[in-house]
Amino acid sequence: MVTEIVIDTLLSLSNVVVTAPKISQAPYQELKGTQLQLVSTTTVADALKYFAGVQIKDYGGLGGMKTINVRSMGSQHVGVFIDGIRITNAQNGQVDLGKYSLTNMESVSLFNGNKSETLQSASEYASASTVYLQTRQPQATGGNIAYSNASFGTNRVQAHFDFRNIFSVDGEFCHSDGDYPFRYQSAYEDTTGIRSNSDITYYRIEGSLFYKGLRGHFYHYSSERGIPGGVVRRLSDKFSNVAREWDNNTFAQLSKSVGLGKLSTKFNLRYAYDYLNYNSDYEENASMHYNNHFTQQDVYASATASYPLSERLNLSLSADGRWSDLVCDVAFFDYVYRIDVKSSFTARYAFKGLNVLGTVLYTDIKDHTEKNADPLRKLTEMIYGSYKKDRFQVRMFWKSIFRAPTLNDLYYSQVGNRNLKPEYAKQLNIGADYTLLNRNFGTKIQIDAYYNRVEDRIVALPQKGSYNWTMLNFGKTQCLGLNGTLQLFCNIKDASIDLLNTIAYQDDRNKTNKESDTYNDFIPYSPKMSYSSVLSAQYKGWSAALSFMYVGKRYWLSDNELDDPLKAYTNLDMKISKTIRNFQFTAEVNDICDNGYELIQRHPMPRRNFRFSIKYFIKNKAQEK
Repeated sequence: MVTEIVIDTLLSLSNVVVTAPKISQAPYQELKGTQLQLVSTTTVADALKYFAGVQIKDYGGLGGMKTINVRSMGSQHVGVFIDGIRITNAQNGQVDLGKYSLTNMESVSLFNGNKSETLQSASEYASASTVYLQTRQPQATGGNIAYSNASFGTNRVQAHFDFRNIFSVDGEFCHSDGDYPFRYQSAYEDTTGIRSNSDITYYRIEGSLFYKGLRGHFYHYSSERGIPGGVVRRLSDKFSNVAREWDNNTFAQLSKSVGLGKLSTKFNLRYAYDYLNYNSDYEENASMHYNNHFTQQDVYASATASYPLSERLNLSLSADGRWSDLVCDVAFFDYVYRIDVKSSFTARYAFKGLNVLGTVLYTDIKDHTEKNADPLRKLTEMIYGSYKKDRFQVRMFWKSIFRAPTLNDLYYSQVGNRNLKPEYAKQLNIGADYTLLNRNFGTKIQIDAYYNRVEDRIVALPQKGSYNWTMLNFGKTQCLGLNGTLQLFCNIKDASIDLLNTIAYQDDRNKTNKESDTYNDFIPYSPKMSYSSVLSAQYKGWSAALSFMYVGKRYWLSDNELDDPLKAYTNLDMKISKTIRNFQFTAEVNDICDNGYELIQRHPMPRRNFRFSIKYFIKNKAQEK
């Protein structure tokens, strides 16, 4: 949190926004405002990696897919929301966070569980963890244009325009050659090379609307990228394949809040269109050859109502409906569409410092295709509670939730299994926090202990040979963990300093079969210990941020004895900016110590790299004064 203090100065303000710290039964972490823009980040995935309990899966380079895994429950148990409406992918259930920029974001927050606000859609209760991306509302007419040049042939042009406090438009174009050097070491090899076929070219444009309780958002992203694959030395002496991917992602959404006396209501509407072409049908490719096209559509609507029966008791009811379809030219794949209906009922009781919230969620999912899977109808529950006394708060939540099999899980040729069960997750969290805020200093200390259990985990296992895989319900996992967060901010005259520290410990084990050799082995890509620290400061037009991460060793196979784990790594980034009149000059260096590391086995990340940017602010006369 960044707070600006103005002393002995008279200002004329066109808009006044009053904010207060969140009070939540569920633990949350947040980067917002100036601090979000100061850290060395370009995408949402870059910001989330500094949160406790988060693992980012990154397949390397600017064009690599980036997904989030929270408390080792899997990326498909994480709901990602932009301005309160969920981003979905019925095909594989994953959201590529590398496609979403921070230039137009006010805040990025992560909730274990979900928010505990009154006007929530039923979809917000339907995930084990939730990521909220909040678009920044403009305050005056103005804008900016920016250009940046970075390592590995990366060039980016970005433009932003605000009109009063009504709407904003943000767009960018980027190309990166992605040909970064790497060194891969294991017990059997030590080799260097250049990451090839890792280029990307994309453009993005999005707009936001704010008018009398109405919020709108439009988004379009189009890209062409190489898919380099893992670093494997083949007979051709190449370290990558030559597959390529083309993406087009478009959505438009509206949200409207209406008050009718004591009754509060909120309505959401969203349409999304996604197209993907994956082509590995090249002579040079040593792997299997494909050239497939996938098209998805998604229509979503929800209505939520909240009514206070008394000063202490509030009731909320929400109903959601979603229609999704998938068309592709994969052999033996039939057209399929899914109807997903959710409804929730929530009761909230508040008395003095005590807050208790209980929710019941009903889900009804039915697919329509040739030989479709059976309908899925489930009832799940959540209980949240907290007690606040002065600056201290203790809280807990228990949540039972599931994730439905994706369309790929059920129907993809030679892999899908129409008899899959949903993957159940049970969560218990007990935590406490201390918050102190005054004019010049603030701190928040947060600690949470948690227990997660996932049953009927959906995994791909080989059947009848290594080229014939299928999706099966296999296994149970159990995770015990501890997360801690320390936030500090300080304002002294013209200077401000912010510090965010997070630490996470977790023990995530396979609890499937006591007779198996893999029983009690660690779950792949789940580090026991991780730590991050973000220090940012501002002083008279100067701003700087220093970001540090440590991630412990991670096994990458379900049988921990089969190969060595990925090594622990540290990463240090720095960003410095200077504003002179209407210009801002920025220099960044990532992986300062040139350590090199992998988030996914055989997908090395770029080593030390640089970025230089210049931004010009377009201001109206009132702003210049």
